[in-house]
Amino acid sequence: MAAVCIQVRAHLEALNDGEAGDELEPRLRAHLADCPGCRAHHAEATSLPARLAALGSPEPPPALVAGVLRRVRGETLRPLHLWGPLVVEVVLLLVALWYVSGLDGLSLLVSRTAADVGSLIGWGAGLSALPSPAAGDVFLLLVCGLLMVTTLYHLALLARRAPRLS
Repeated sequence: MAAVCIQVRAHLEALNDGEAGDELEPRLRAHLADCPGCRAHHAEATSLPARLAALGSPEPPPALVAGVLRRVRGETLRPLHLWGPLVVEVVLLLVALWYVSGLDGLSLLVSRTAADVGSLIGWGAGLSALPSPAAGDVFLLLVCGLLMVTTLYHLALLARRAPRLS
């Protein structure tokens, strides 16, 4: 293959796209008229886009279209999946209320909390040792943490179901 053929073949795409320019196009066409190898290469290059356009695009499988539409519309949540966390929230709230057990339990919780805060302030000032947490307070903290996590999960489910503003 001659050096001229290499240069011509480098510009065939521009010739096919009509971007060769007024000066280059006549020289390329003159070479194509004289060189059978470049002419065959040009014929193959020009027929490829036409062949690809004639193929058309295949029909997508029905499952693909249904899957995309389901994702675009948003997932549908079953009522049990959506309202199931509410049962856990109610149970955790009942356990917390049982633990506090009315006014006596609430006053006990407040007095323990005040004592712990006082000990922490004394520990920060270097006057006393760090208070050890009571088992009941840790239990109540654990119940409140579980209640908060469950409630946040439930709110996230509800937020996904809410209509989107766009």
